Order: sequence, then structure tokens, then C-alpha cells
Amino acid sequence: MIKKIFFSSLLIVCGLLVFPNQTNITGQIPGGENIEIRLLGYSDMLTYTEVILDRNLLDSNGNFSFTIDLQETIIVFLDIEFYQSPIFLEPGLQYKIICDTISVSDEFRPYYQKEQLIYSILSDDDSGLNMLIAGFDNSFNEFLLDNFDEIYKRRKKNLIFTFREEIEKRYDSIENEYFLNYINYKFGSIELAARSVEKPELFMKYFNKKPLLLNNVEFMNFFNQFFNQYITAVTRAISRTDLINTINYNSNYTSLFDILGKDTLLRNERLRELVMLKGLTELYHNQDYSSQNILEIINEVANRSNFPKHREIANNCIKYLTKLQKGTLAPQFQLSNLDGDSIILSDFFGKPVYLSFMTTWSYGCLAEFKLLDSLYRDYGQEISIITVSFDKKIETLKRFVKDKKYNWIFLYNGSQYDIMKEYDIRTFPMFVLISADGMILQYPSYKPSEYISESFERLIKVKSRE
Repeated sequence: MIKKIFFSSLLIVCGLLVFPNQTNITGQIPGGENIEIRLLGYSDMLTYTEVILDRNLLDSNGNFSFTIDLQETIIVFLDIEFYQSPIFLEPGLQYKIICDTISVSDEFRPYYQKEQLIYSILSDDDSGLNMLIAGFDNSFNEFLLDNFDEIYKRRKKNLIFTFREEIEKRYDSIENEYFLNYINYKFGSIELAARSVEKPELFMKYFNKKPLLLNNVEFMNFFNQFFNQYITAVTRAISRTDLINTINYNSNYTSLFDILGKDTLLRNERLRELVMLKGLTELYHNQDYSSQNILEIINEVANRSNFPKHREIANNCIKYLTKLQKGTLAPQFQLSNLDGDSIILSDFFGKPVYLSFMTTWSYGCLAEFKLLDSLYRDYGQEISIITVSFDKKIETLKRFVKDKKYNWIFLYNGSQYDIMKEYDIRTFPMFVLISADGMILQYPSYKPSEYISESFERLIKVKSRE
């Protein structure tokens, strides 16, 4: 029997045992032939750092296959062009899916606002994890819609507890640990948001002597909500003066760790360190605290934590906080120019680089490029001006450049994923100013219409003094 569902939050699959811990996904996406599909996951769910677990080109029939080794259940995402959908994967299972036909021809859809996919599930098994979560989420969302005012405005906590009893009864025969924890912390989040009980009571219910389920999406949702601004705005055990002195003057892991230990809810060292990482990440852009000292403390966690996962999270925090910041190395890339030659960004170092990302169908790009043409004539000898195109076809770009008689350097990216992710491109056009030694100077940079010429003049003056 084939079941078809529109996934508002989940992708449903079937599971069959294969080799231990080796998880396979096969499927078909009509309309996506010969296009890259990626399997994305989270390195951690404190920074929500995405990683590519696997990537493949769909074949001429739209078929694809992924194989990854898993030690525990995780949430991943199938990512292709304008579409992305989540799926929960369990170690040692095989998943087979079929997607309805997709369209990748409409250039006016943004890559950063992904659409959901409609999948067919080749299974008649309702007890799989994805099917269980989809059914529970549907019931949970309906409950919230029907009772929103009663829960959040009138604080009728009995509604939550009654519904929870119904859910637990419905799934009393289910033994999937990930799913049961998913339900538990989903209710924790609604209890927290509805303020149905005081925080210390919630802590005892959901954290005290409980494992830290860092790969369970609902546990981490609850954790991030519960400890949001915790060390600065929630706990009374840590004074603002102590926090400022410890970060700005002592600037070391041990001192801050001991300060946080004053909070009786943070006696568990593993939990305390995780809360510390979250708190430092939140304080990084607060002008009352030294951002450099915060990075140094996080780096201590990355180097000395007793918990391997925390070392990974700390490294992700550093990357998250410093990505594309002034003074950091501009992400490298290698693309083809309009003649088909392979070009590397570092080829242009030696003088400043004014990098832009564009499409020929964006009116905003067209307006800026008229001004960019003038900038190229005035500053093209001192500043390397480079444009990366995200048009679907290189012929479209070639025609555009020829018709407009633009003479600066154009590179073709198409819909490749990596450069879009590395530069966090969310709108077109976008500009980046890079120093002669490859460091970010402005991200995003001023546009031509925002008088970037003033920045050019300053760079030329500095160069003339050297």
C-alpha cells in the first residue's frame, strides 16, 4: 500500500534492517535529474551548525542513494535546489522514498526559503519513527490551535496535563526511546512557554538526573528555550558584577565555571558547561563583555573539556561567532569564468577585492551593476572587481555581459551549494569587500549605491602609504 502525505515538518519513510549502524536511503525525485542532492545534518543543535553527511547527483531517472554510519538516531535533511525536507534516521535501517515531480526551472524562487516536498512512502507500517512523529505532531499542533488562548492567556495548565495523558495512553505500547523522549520534551516546551509551573520545578522534572540528549531535536529545543539568556537574565545566583569581572578581567574557563556553579541547578558539570557555552555565545555581541575574552574561554572548552561533544560544540561556537567577521579569512572558492577557465579567489589577492553575488533576473542587481560599471572604470586598476552569477545557465550570463558590455570579471556558479553556504547568501545582489591579503573587510559590504567608493578611496590611500 502506498501512502502519500504533505510534510509540514516531517518526511515519512520505511525501515528495513541492513548492516549494523549503516543506514541507507534510496529514492527517486522526478524533475531533479542530473542535479545534486545533499544529505545535511547538524553537527550540534546549540549552534545548529550544518554539515554535509553525503552528496550525490541524481541519475538520468532521478534516482539517488546515500549511505552513512550512525551510532544513534538523528534528524537530517534532504536538500535539493529550492526544496528541503527533514527525516529521522535510525542506525542500521534502510529507507526508500519517492517524491512527486519537482520544478527547478523557476529562477525567481529564492534558494534560502526552501519549499517542502511531497513524498510517497512505500510502506504500510505505521510504527516507524517518522510515521509516529508525524502523527504525534499533527495531534499536538491541532491541540495548540484549538486551545491557544486557554493555555497561553488563561494559564489553564490542566488542559496540557489532560492532553498529555491522552497521548501517553495512545502510545503506551511504543518502545522507541527517541520518540518517547521527543514527546516528553515537546510537552516540556509547552509547559515552559505557558508558564504552567515555575522553572525550578520544570528543571527537576526535565533535567535533574536526566541524560543530555544532544541529538534529540525536541530535547535541544527545550534546552535552548529553558536556558535562553539564563546566566544574565534568569538566574539570581550569579550577579552581573561577578559575570563582568570574570569574563572581562579573569578571562579563564575555571573562574567562570566556578561562578556558574553558584547556581544550585547547575551542579551537574556536564550541564553547567553546556549552559556556559550557550551563555557565552549569547554574550558575544553584548558591548559590556569582551568578545575576545569570550572567544578565549570558549577556546579553552574546545581544548580541555572532559566531554568530547562539548569540544566539538565549542569549536562550532567559535566558527559561528566569527564567520565572515572583519579580519577573518574570506572563504575560498574555485569557479569558471566565461571562457571556461578555472579561477580561484586567491588569484586576485595582492590588491583589494570587491566581490558581488548576482543574478540577471534581479532588478536590484541590474540597478547596482550600472553603478558598478562606473566604479570599474574609476577603480578597476586598484580594486579587483569580481561578480559571481547564480543564473541557471551560463549562456544567459554570457548574453547579459555581452549585451551590457561589462568588462570586469564574471564567474559562473549556477546553483552550486557550497559558495552560497560559505558566504551565507540570502539576497541578491550581495557584496563583500576583501583586503589585499584575503581578509574580510566588510560583510556584507556597502553596495555601489551606498557609496562604496568612499571605502575604495580609503583603501587606495592606505596602499599608497605602504
